Amino acid sequence: MNKYNEIMERLTVSDEMKKRLTEGAGKAEQSKGKVIRFATVRRAALIAACFVLLIVGVFVISGINANENNVAPGGVDTTGSIDKTPWGSVEYKSAAELSKASGIEISDLENLPFKATETIYQDYETGLVEITYSNGADSLSYRVSKGDEDNSGDYNEYGNVYKKEIGGTTVTLKGEGNLIFCALYTRGGYSYSVTSTGGLTLEQLEKMI
Repeated sequence: MNKYNEIMERLTVSDEMKKRLTEGAGKAEQSKGKVIRFATVRRAALIAACFVLLIVGVFVISGINANENNVAPGGVDTTGSIDKTPWGSVEYKSAAELSKASGIEISDLENLPFKATETIYQDYETGLVEITYSNGADSLSYRVSKGDEDNSGDYNEYGNVYKKEIGGTTVTLKGEGNLIFCALYTRGGYSYSVTSTGGLTLEQLEKMI
């Protein structure tokens, strides 16, 4: 311990050495400040970049949704003419618009068994088009599709199933008692179906198809 004290007493620091030590400490403090300031600036820049990307993403997604709502398959602008339904079909304002857009000829049925208060024209974009008539109590669906398969979507079991010649076309009739709930027929390479929730008499059906 005495030797250590002796050495420390002999050790002298010149003014030049003091100056260098002081300048070195100051530079170290400045460097530390720069590191802190750089880290702060870098963090702020990253936050700003994330915010800009979020805003751009919102606008891109909004643009895609707008295009999907206004352009039908094939790139045809349908703004103002159609509405997308939640289940993927497209609604039109008339049978003429539905026929033109789908390429499948379909016309409104005449001599309906009730006065329709609502009529919906739909293209399911699978080669099937449909017109649905309703009055709040009953509804009647008229479907047309390419081919010769049953397109009615009615999978109920009926007590009466038979064929009947109507207007030169053989029609398969399904129902209960004297009422017909589903009628199927083909004509010119297309399948047709008429389904009714309230049921139709044979006379009513013959007036429609």
